[in-house]
Amino acid sequence: MNIDKALQKVIKSGKVVIGSNRTIDAVKKSDAQLVILASNCPRHVVKEIGDKVPTFECAKASIDLGRACGKPYAISALAIIDPGKSDIMAVLR
Repeated sequence: MNIDKALQKVIKSGKVVIGSNRTIDAVKKSDAQLVILASNCPRHVVKEIGDKVPTFECAKASIDLGRACGKPYAISALAIIDPGKSDIMAVLR
């Protein structure tokens, strides 16, 4: 699976929360189905999320994860609320 294409598709067709604080809030509210973390995501974010939701640690640094999502800024964490028409949930297999 091409993670870049899957991210772009889920952003266009699904519901995504971008940013570490918003991701933590989505996890606390049990809204997140999947959390994607950049390889350089701050450890406090990783600890806060813990084992509450399936997590995929991407091999990309935050600036590259932002580019993969089509954004002009760094993204250290994002939560998938609704995968839409994407196959992003396949990263769990």
